[in-house]
Amino acid sequence: MEGVVAMTYRVLIVDDHPLFRKGVRDALMGEPGLQVIGEAADGQTALQMILTLNPHLVLMDVHLPALNGLDVIRQARSRGFEGAILVLTAYDTEEQMRHALRIGANGYISKDARPEHLIQSIRHILSGRYVWGDHVMTHGEVQALIGGAEGSSKNMLSPREREILQYVAMGYSNKAIAERLGISQQTVKNHMTAILRKLDLGDRTQAAVLAIRRGWVRLPEEPATPLRRSSRERTGRGPSATDGLLPGGAGERPTATGGGPGPDPPDRR
Repeated sequence: MEGVVAMTYRVLIVDDHPLFRKGVRDALMGEPGLQVIGEAADGQTALQMILTLNPHLVLMDVHLPALNGLDVIRQARSRGFEGAILVLTAYDTEEQMRHALRIGANGYISKDARPEHLIQSIRHILSGRYVWGDHVMTHGEVQALIGGAEGSSKNMLSPREREILQYVAMGYSNKAIAERLGISQQTVKNHMTAILRKLDLGDRTQAAVLAIRRGWVRLPEEPATPLRRSSRERTGRGPSATDGLLPGGAGERPTATGGGPGPDPPDRR
């Protein structure tokens, strides 16, 4: 209709691989009504840009330096961000898909998706629908699928509990965690008890596996070995947000610093 101005949706791209960001930007270039207003290569920058720029749509990776993509979603929602969020990831497990939708994502598709599928998914989400891979759903269908709101205060882990869970997933004992964080072993045990209670799990191994599957923690690229001490071990620095498993391909990829301390015999909690 003459005189009617079509709406332009502002898009933020979040991924730690520059070539992937460029590919997404190129895919959106020329698409009517879509404007890329920025890019972020780590989670902390992404959260700041989301809250500052208030985009209509965020294209979000999960495994990010500085702050996990799922934590970015959780914090952005808790601070009032109402824009759409489409998760693009190489780790498309059903469990992680459900978790992403529970904490506030509007869609979840694989990075292997063709450009036309990405564009189509974006259109669906901006029109108020939800996307799960190749499936397009209504809000009611999503609620039935995810079975309620995980991430209620009862099941939410505190920042300290997530930090401890990161060490647990890396194979550290309660004693080693206590030394790294400068707290007592009993405090670590108390946190582990709370973690297991909130997640309704029986032991720390189950908690570590769940955290890895849901993308809460990032593992080192090289397994720890008791024969060598890494620079992190010598300096006493804790696990870096840039340590982790990243999708293959060229780009800004952290370099492993060598083997860390070997995991101690596991504690039950």
